Amino acid sequence: MKIGSSTLRKYSLAMEEQGYKFDRGINNSRIFYQKYIAMIQRIMNAMNKKNITLEQAIKLTMSSVPKDTVATDVMVTQAEPSIDVAMSERLERLEKINLELVKRLEEQQRMLQKRDAKRDEQLITVLREVQESKQLIAVTQDKRWWEFWK
Repeated sequence: MKIGSSTLRKYSLAMEEQGYKFDRGINNSRIFYQKYIAMIQRIMNAMNKKNITLEQAIKLTMSSVPKDTVATDVMVTQAEPSIDVAMSERLERLEKINLELVKRLEEQQRMLQKRDAKRDEQLITVLREVQESKQLIAVTQDKRWWEFWK
């Protein structure tokens, strides 16, 4: 898209303020699927061609694409009519699969963190017990030495 990450972040925030929802990944970072990239490209084109503000371009772009129409379908049919609709459906399925995989990965990370926390607690408990046992042994040995001199 030939824009910097700060510009992309600015556009994304402005789109979210207008009600556009981005899918989120690990660390709550935005996942930019092809449909989101197509929407941002349309916003950039509107700003360049019509000389309007970012907010106006977002409103114009969002109003021109029906909510149940996927932006990738619009982009594909406008850019290259020869690309089959089945390809866009396949992209849609792949995006859904990716979302499911991200959710599973996050779930596994939560489970691993819980397991590690439990293991750490058990380890600390065992170390304390070992320390207490050593202290008791030292005290009993210390008493025997003094009793010898009595």
